[in-house]
Amino acid sequence: MTSTQRFRERYRREILPSRYSGLAHALGVFVVGLGVVLIALVLASRQWRAVDFWIVPITLLIANLVEYTAHRGPMHHRVTVLSALFVRHTCRHHRYFRADEMHFESTRDFHAVLFPPVLLLFFGGTAVLLGLIAALFLSRSAAALFVATSMSYYLCYEVLHFLYHVPPDWRAGRLPGVVWLARLHRTHHSHHGMRAHNYNLVFPLCDWILGTLENGKTVRLPGNRGSAESLTLAHPDKSLPESQR
Repeated sequence: MTSTQRFRERYRREILPSRYSGLAHALGVFVVGLGVVLIALVLASRQWRAVDFWIVPITLLIANLVEYTAHRGPMHHRVTVLSALFVRHTCRHHRYFRADEMHFESTRDFHAVLFPPVLLLFFGGTAVLLGLIAALFLSRSAAALFVATSMSYYLCYEVLHFLYHVPPDWRAGRLPGVVWLARLHRTHHSHHGMRAHNYNLVFPLCDWILGTLENGKTVRLPGNRGSAESLTLAHPDKSLPESQR
């Protein structure tokens, strides 16, 4: 049994709720997310103007930057008020899925792949709040398009990240473009790559602009380092190797 497999056993025993349903988790995320997108599009269509579509590419660019900044920042470097992000991502997700063991084994492993429901409520609420503020200065159609685009980006993140971790025999993981993006993500999950490369999951625009894009062909993907038993789930900083703190 590898250290990753031992860690997964500990995670399932100590972190994963006994009544957790991966299918219900995934369905909830996509139903709520798509619901917000559809409602926003209906509202936008009531005052549809071609000129309002300028906000779509701008929102996508901002979302790409936010994704990059959050991933490179608090998700990989402990920030006091956002320490839960660091624990969940660096100390749990990156131990659950290493570069040489990237695939989930059952639907209960979705817990380690998908964002928790509370983050969906946070991102959705933030998008709606910003949309309401935007409506004070822009047209209602543009504000609604902002909300729809923001939530669409969030859903793309969840869907693509999920596809990067599906078993090799899943056809969905071999869709055009997904194979390349999955390779970039696999590089990010290597011991070296997690702190240096490929922070964008949806599209590596900011990685390309800021020089952190690595195509996955030249980075060495080592096997497991250390033992999962040495990681304290509740306070993982104390047990992480110095190079990963």
